[in-house]
Amino acid sequence: MNDKTREFVNRIYDNVHAALWAALLVFVLYFAVFVAPKLPEARARAESQRVLEISAEHNFYCEKWGMRAGTLAHTQCMLDLQAFRAKVEQRITDTDF
Repeated sequence: MNDKTREFVNRIYDNVHAALWAALLVFVLYFAVFVAPKLPEARARAESQRVLEISAEHNFYCEKWGMRAGTLAHTQCMLDLQAFRAKVEQRITDTDF
């Protein structure tokens, strides 16, 4: 390679290198300003949705097993399923490495 070509390639490399660092900086700033502040809210929404889905699942099984909503048997079934799920989740947490 002659000197002009080498200088041209070096200039292109330096410009691309600077542009990539600038893009990274812009992304980090965007994330810090717009995304990071909303993370706790998103987590709370996801947890709320999870609780609603679990409750609907428990209700489905209790009614499937013949316990109508509003009865003492249904309430006990819901409590038993919640306790069962808690034990399973704790077991999974305990065995997680």
